[in-house]
Parts: sequence; C-alpha cells; structure tokens
Amino acid sequence: LRQVQSMQRALDRISRVAFQLVYTTTMTSASTATSPAWRTAVLTALKKNGKHMPYVKYFQMATVKPDGRPANRTVVYRGFLGDTPDITMVTDLRSGKVQEIRANPAGEFAWYMPETRDQFRIAGDLTVVAHDSATMQKERQEAWAKMSPGGRAQFAWPVPGFPRLDDENPDAFDIPEELISDPNAVLENFCLVVMRVDEVDHLSLRKNRRWHHTRKGGTDEWETVEVNP
Repeated sequence: LRQVQSMQRALDRISRVAFQLVYTTTMTSASTATSPAWRTAVLTALKKNGKHMPYVKYFQMATVKPDGRPANRTVVYRGFLGDTPDITMVTDLRSGKVQEIRANPAGEFAWYMPETRDQFRIAGDLTVVAHDSATMQKERQEAWAKMSPGGRAQFAWPVPGFPRLDDENPDAFDIPEELISDPNAVLENFCLVVMRVDEVDHLSLRKNRRWHHTRKGGTDEWETVEVNP
C-alpha cells in the first residue's frame, strides 16, 4: 500500500510539472508586446467588474521616498498606452510623487477587483510626462482631453500638500470655466504618468490559481509560469 501511495504521489508531481511546462510554453508563445497574457486578463477583469463597480479603476501605487521608505496612494487607471502593455495615470507636477519617481522610477501597483476576485500586483519603471518633456506630448494632451472639467480644475488649485492658510482666498478652489473648458489647452501642472511593466503577479482567488508574468530582459516577449497561490 505504501508503495502504491508513493507511486501515486510521484505521478501527481510529474503531472503538475508537465502541466506547468505546457502552460508556460503556451503562454510564452502567446504573449507579445501588444497582447501579453496578463494584459488580456486585466482587460477581461475590468469589463466584468466595471458593470457594477465603477470604482474598480482605482488601485494603489507605491513609490520610493528619498529616505528609502515606501510611499503609497490610490490613483485612477487611465488606460493602457495604445496597444502596449504600458499603464497610464495622471498626477500634478507639484505632487510629491513626481520627485520620488524622478529620483527612483521603480514602482508597483496593487489592484484588487472584487467581483471576479482577481488581484494584480504590477511592477515596473515609472515615467512622468510633464509639459516640458521631450516625448509623449500627444499622449499627455489626449489624457487631458478625456478628463472631466472637475478633474481638470484640480490642476489649477493651490499647491497640494502645502498648509492651508487662514487668510487663503476662499475662491482659490473655484476655477474659471474658461481655464479648463478647452480640451487642447493643457494646464502646465498636468502630468501623464506611464509605467513600463516588467513583472506581474496575478492571483485568482475564485479559482485558487496564481500566475507570475515576467518580461524577458529588455525585449517585448513575456514568460508566464503558474505558481502556488
């Protein structure tokens, strides 16, 4: 009986390894620059969650402070950059995260989608596209055009994070409509932030399965391995 049980355990291990090799080979060959497997998983989860949960587009973004300690905050997903796997969000040029990213571009997102019970941990290097950046000005303008007037107004508010003064103009947060109504007139404080993703950990709590996706060096190819949840 012990020999039978031992053989069965060995066969189970061989089966799991074989499945993982097949899965990895299949997913690696299917993952390209324009459509890595994790990007498809994110879009599918967003579609399923977005029907009832518009706030699913909020996720946590961690950066590194100058003293080496982590900084974390909630940001809004603004879409993939075209057909690429790069993820975009926006920020104010005067915010602390801009200096953090410029000093150390490493960042990570933690993104949980309640309806499908998917968790994505997405890591890579962040780039701030400001008014004086040499590239991606077209993408920055397009992101501004998609903002609501209320969202645009925040970039004309007083400096974020500064103390609020007792004698501060009470109308400082009432931004004239003509300043924010033009989708082509991007305010100087408006920045696009882009993450070039190089690692994704996808956990499906509903299926009790987990996949680790990594970019192969500096290429546009991806490797996917199923790991224990």
